[in-house]
Amino acid sequence: MSRSWIVTSPEPGSFQVTLEQFRSAISYWGPDATLSVPPDDHGTDAYLDVNRPGQPGFLVIHYRRDDMLSTDGTQEQAAEFAVWAMQAFSATGELWLVDQGYSGHVVLTPDMTPADVMNGWQEH
Repeated sequence: MSRSWIVTSPEPGSFQVTLEQFRSAISYWGPDATLSVPPDDHGTDAYLDVNRPGQPGFLVIHYRRDDMLSTDGTQEQAAEFAVWAMQAFSATGELWLVDQGYSGHVVLTPDMTPADVMNGWQEH
């Protein structure tokens, strides 16, 4: 079963990523990522389809509300995604990686590595 991971802030309004900012930061994912734009009636306005050789493919998704990003990657891919989001975009408050059911989270800090993200997980 696929698990979704979300980067957002627990404090409304303290994390905003515009579509332009998202597009500017996608070069991190390299040539193995393809940008797509879904129909206008979607809650998302852009996503990256990342397909690296020898790894499962995953999506990095930007939402029209500009207040969160998500991925459907493995736990390791989600940890890398969280570090990328923390480094590429600023927040005025705490930034969290949570799972789709909000059953746990990790508070993201600028100096984290993907291993730190995985080790910092706290169940709710």
